Amino acid sequence: MRNVLVLLVLVYCQLPVSGCQLDWQLATGNMVAQSPEQSAADAIKEGIALYRSRKFKQALEKFELALKQDAKNDEALLYAAVTAFRVGNQVQSRGYFLRRAELPGQKDTVKAYCYYRVALTYWREAHDLVAKYGDFAGERLVYRLPERDAADADRFITNGLDYVERALVLTKDYAAAYNIKNLLHTEAALAAKDEKKAKEHQNEAIASLRHAVEKTGRAAAASAADAVDFNQPTVRIAEFAVTPEDDRKIDDPILKLITGGRPKRRVKANFPTVRLQNPTVDTRGGTPEGGAPPGQEPAVAAAPEFIKVEVLVSTTGSVLFTRIIDGQQGYNDAAILAAQGWRFDPATFEGKPVQLSSVISFEVKQKK
Repeated sequence: MRNVLVLLVLVYCQLPVSGCQLDWQLATGNMVAQSPEQSAADAIKEGIALYRSRKFKQALEKFELALKQDAKNDEALLYAAVTAFRVGNQVQSRGYFLRRAELPGQKDTVKAYCYYRVALTYWREAHDLVAKYGDFAGERLVYRLPERDAADADRFITNGLDYVERALVLTKDYAAAYNIKNLLHTEAALAAKDEKKAKEHQNEAIASLRHAVEKTGRAAAASAADAVDFNQPTVRIAEFAVTPEDDRKIDDPILKLITGGRPKRRVKANFPTVRLQNPTVDTRGGTPEGGAPPGQEPAVAAAPEFIKVEVLVSTTGSVLFTRIIDGQQGYNDAAILAAQGWRFDPATFEGKPVQLSSVISFEVKQKK
């Protein structure tokens, strides 16, 4: 009988709402009310409010909570995918868009949108790699990607073009998909190692841009509500020259095909003063005067040579969006502030307004 009682006690203590813990709470009067998990609908509602307040990380947490409640919630997948893109997590954004596209019974138009956005994440990754390596070699701007980065960029471009085609199969007149196709081919042209391939990609980019312009409705072009996500016709300029004298060094064929689009106000970055000096050296093992040991030079205060800022220019010539492509803490804010102050002549392609996507490289000068 005693053994049976022990067994019953042990079973009771293993109940999901711990029986032993519940007895203790009842005995001590220390009852804790367990709050039910937030519903998917409420989590989405709160996430949307956070997104509108530009609290993207907190918004993403809410959308992810909704997906824990309902893994196939179409609305939660959409908002999670878009928000992940805004916080710069392209892999996560891609995953959510693909999950949404693959939902049972999903509409073809929604699938096309998801595939277009997947292509956009691949372009973003390719762009960030390619733009990082733009440099003036003599009198010309060139791109020399290290072998590994070149392979990654090629993979991103290839995958992006694959998803663009999937979107266009489902919706043949999809202007935004044609625009991303244009941007992907432009990155391929910039990264190409030979002139023939570069020319082929340039021609594909121009043809795709032409389709995007033709298929973008006037109302959509005028409102440009989602411009930061590059759904409007966009011309990818290799780089904007920081000085008028450098304009001639940028031999970009696309510049010959657009009207306007040149900087009309340039703002210099006000970087903190950087002075080269020898830091304090530990004299243990060094010279009596405190110098570095023979053959060992002390480290010099390092500063980046350039801070590269991505800019998206609206059809009216104002800077819509800025983002650090290659930078360093302590210098990035000054570069962003300067880039936001630039203004451009409005750009048109074959008479139609277009956005401009490019990079500004701000030089960090050191004093000796």
